[in-house]
Amino acid sequence: MELNVDIYEKRSWDYLDSVSIIALASSFFMWGVALSIAPLITTWPFIPVKYDVFIIATSPAGLLFGNLFLGIFSDRFGRKRLFMLTVVITAIGLLIIALSYSLLLIIPGIFMAEFGLGGDETVSLAYIAEMLPKRYRGTAIAETTNMANIAITIMAGIFIFVNYSLYNEKVSLLIIAILGFIIAFFSRLKIRESIRWEAYHKEKPDKNLFRYLPLGFMGIAIIVGFAFSDLVLGPFEFPKYSAIIIFFSVLAESLTGIIAGLILGRSKRKNLALFGFTGLFVSWLFLVIFLKDVLFSISLLIIILIINGVTGEFGWMARGMLEPENFLTSFRGTGVGIVRSIGYLIYIFTVFALYNSSITVYAYYLLIIYLIGFAGAVIYMLYGRETNNILIH
Repeated sequence: MELNVDIYEKRSWDYLDSVSIIALASSFFMWGVALSIAPLITTWPFIPVKYDVFIIATSPAGLLFGNLFLGIFSDRFGRKRLFMLTVVITAIGLLIIALSYSLLLIIPGIFMAEFGLGGDETVSLAYIAEMLPKRYRGTAIAETTNMANIAITIMAGIFIFVNYSLYNEKVSLLIIAILGFIIAFFSRLKIRESIRWEAYHKEKPDKNLFRYLPLGFMGIAIIVGFAFSDLVLGPFEFPKYSAIIIFFSVLAESLTGIIAGLILGRSKRKNLALFGFTGLFVSWLFLVIFLKDVLFSISLLIIILIINGVTGEFGWMARGMLEPENFLTSFRGTGVGIVRSIGYLIYIFTVFALYNSSITVYAYYLLIIYLIGFAGAVIYMLYGRETNNILIH
């Protein structure tokens, strides 16, 4: 199949673009539900505390395998086929979690949901980059991926503001799983296969190994840093305030993503990344310096996490744009999957390394993680290519 890129880049936004965004936004929303549900499940009364670490580690394990293997499969078999598979796997996993009161079923349910969503996030990024003209690409990536933050905020809000009952929480999860599946599945039936995948998937990929270093470093900071500053900090160090910490920190990220995504979608990726990862490192350094004060003030902790989340959202957006824009179509799913898998592998290690650690060790460990992200942004600023205006091949 021949693709006239010049003509395709000049086309206007059409109906199928809107359907595609709805399809992908709904899946990122479900991804956010799954990301938040593992830490929040640890508050359920029938879950023994000694299993918290395994529940939390199951989430990145599923994401790792989903990103890696389904990303590879999407390069070979096409984006749309994988889309239909991932949404079914995800919905089944969420239903198992919502309907089960057995730990032996909940852990496989978490893994299944995250496996499907891990593949979905990789394939979604590839699809957006390949299907949209470059003038829409950055904003579309920023806004659709931000749906994960919005979902996490809503789930945390349910755990805070809905009259506490295990039944209410499970019903809320069940409703979200069913509605998310219906919207994602039927909207995906209407989208077409990626035109760039059809045109270029048989071409020899450019396997530039250097790209993995800065992108991998930035991925580690977002995947591990976001998870352990927003999602896992509560269950590990402040169990009484788990939902509150998640709600306010991710609410700040959600609002930043909505506003900044619309404004900065066509901005230079290098500048966006450097600003975001510098802000993450500096804000967490501030927390480490005033750690003793933070320990006696949950309000101060939340304020610092909000600042960390706002700046981190710029890093989140930059990384989401840079990953699919740095690989050729024939290797895009594989490349993005490998980069993200590096972060999820470190995530799994971190769960066991920080479980039962002191808050001091926890804080300094995350400072190192954010320093790695900052180093990745600096390396990319110096040696990476600017991708905001490039044509995707």
